[in-house]
Amino acid sequence: MRIVGMDIHRVAAEAVALLDGNLVKLGRIPMLRESLEEFAKKELTQDDHVVVEATGNAAAVVEVLAPHVDRVIIANPKQVRLIAC
Repeated sequence: MRIVGMDIHRVAAEAVALLDGNLVKLGRIPMLRESLEEFAKKELTQDDHVVVEATGNAAAVVEVLAPHVDRVIIANPKQVRLIAC
């Protein structure tokens, strides 16, 4: 299982993946539905668990990503070190 963390901002999100103790930057994703869908299709798998930062637009991000992964969690960034950069 791979864990993908997303630090969400108004204009873009930064994504990283953690697998077997290795952290890999997945890049910056514009906060547009089309860009999120493209990211999900290209970078995510049905086995992934995604953690998104609790922000005003988190629910919209979850809606786009959820069909592409096993699980999406909204988390307080202060409680999730990976996305609290």
